[in-house]
Amino acid sequence: MGRKPQLDQQLITQAAVELLNEAGLAELTTRRLATKLGVQSPTLYWHVKNKDELLDLVAEAICADAFTIDETLPWCAQLASGLRQFRALLRTHRDAAALLRERPPTGPHRRAHIETTQRILRGAGFTEHDTQGIARLLAAHMLNTTADDVGNDDAYFELGIEIILDGLTQRAKRRSSNPAPSTPHAADPAGP
Repeated sequence: MGRKPQLDQQLITQAAVELLNEAGLAELTTRRLATKLGVQSPTLYWHVKNKDELLDLVAEAICADAFTIDETLPWCAQLASGLRQFRALLRTHRDAAALLRERPPTGPHRRAHIETTQRILRGAGFTEHDTQGIARLLAAHMLNTTADDVGNDDAYFELGIEIILDGLTQRAKRRSSNPAPSTPHAADPAGP
């Protein structure tokens, strides 16, 4: 008879992702997870600080699968491709969009997805301030049209992407034809 694998954070996270897929976010409790792993709930806390940390680990595990952005495409096509790929990834896990809406993006995989979006936007000429707001807008649209509780509607997702990217294209054109004047905080510190 084989021994159970030694409990560690990776095994707990893997089991939590499985439980999320089986039962959904509302049923992802430490008690149910402990039962799934064949241990008592307090045992989990040797490896995971609390439920928030567990949810962050699950979110990171879901986002660990990378996707590829074809950098030869125009920036709008790069953004659309990344959003479609990320949405497809989330749809492979029950309640993944709801989980990502609930938990802040603190881990390296989630941050990498955000940084990819911001890099594409900076390459299109958007300011650092703009890239942060636009990245949040794109993520909110993707998560809100992917969540299981809103029906996973492809048509609304695509319509939203089209409208958002059309607006961003117009904004980029306006910026390139009429660059913003220098602001005091952006001025050369050496002076004129």
